[in-house]
Amino acid sequence: MKSNFSLKLLKGNFLNKEELSKLNELESLAPEYERLLKTRKRLSEKLKDLNSRIKIVEDYQLEVALLLKKNNKHLAPIISIGFDKRWATYNCIVKISGSTKSFYLGKEDSIKGKVQQFHKNNIMSRGINFLKSEIIKIVSTVIMQFIDTKSLNDPFKKRIKLNLDNVLERYVASGEWDYWASR
Repeated sequence: MKSNFSLKLLKGNFLNKEELSKLNELESLAPEYERLLKTRKRLSEKLKDLNSRIKIVEDYQLEVALLLKKNNKHLAPIISIGFDKRWATYNCIVKISGSTKSFYLGKEDSIKGKVQQFHKNNIMSRGINFLKSEIIKIVSTVIMQFIDTKSLNDPFKKRIKLNLDNVLERYVASGEWDYWASR
């Protein structure tokens, strides 16, 4: 809004009535323009302050999350499904706190038959990746019932046998499923 030449000089004989009217209108807008510039500057500074405060909180959250992850790393189970080519069977492998435990799942059709109770539609035609994801979801829901968190050397409870039937039984009891039909 600042100009290199004075508006007062233009007011003289150089401007007609319409131009003078526009110039007066422009001059009347100048205080509001200056006020808006100050407001924008103030809001920009406030926004920078808010962004820096948000960054501090996010950094702190990340720091705490990493600390919790580091402290509880021994309690985070890793669940995977393995395939035995010799017999065309599947095993579930659970790693937690440096210990590994695996249990027999069975052949693909047998596993699908046992998991079918949690699905309304027939899953027999579904692929193995679907079946693996379902087994991992089911095992991850109930695996902590088979883990003794106080025993870091061997966290798997000895008195509870880890097998597919026990896992499915506990999954049914957990109520974490969307659909269930009695076998």
